[in-house]
Amino acid sequence: MAGPRFCSSCGHPVVVGDARFCKDCGAPLSAGIHFKPDLKWNPWVAAGLSLVPGLGQFYKGQWLYAVLWFVGVMIAYTAGPLGVVLHLLCIVNAAVGGAIDLPAPRLPGADRVDGFANRQ
Repeated sequence: MAGPRFCSSCGHPVVVGDARFCKDCGAPLSAGIHFKPDLKWNPWVAAGLSLVPGLGQFYKGQWLYAVLWFVGVMIAYTAGPLGVVLHLLCIVNAAVGGAIDLPAPRLPGADRVDGFANRQ
């Protein structure tokens, strides 16, 4: 588990990593998006540096992506408003790309063991 989770209904801590319901109030727990706590870079700095396309990716150590974003945005600016849209996408990608900890997808029947439901 990346960090402490709390029930959005009652506020009690959730100690089971893959729990779907709160053990105290029974409310369903969301499988929302969480930010990784151990980033080696600051998302705000990466977004600010991306005012120059690709500089935020360069700050994060993604040199190939930095060059591709720079070239792509510069080419897109010749196409008019597409350049502004691509530049905004570059800024968002620099800020949140690699910073989001997505929950693992649940497969149907994944909570079953030998044909019986796991009722922990």
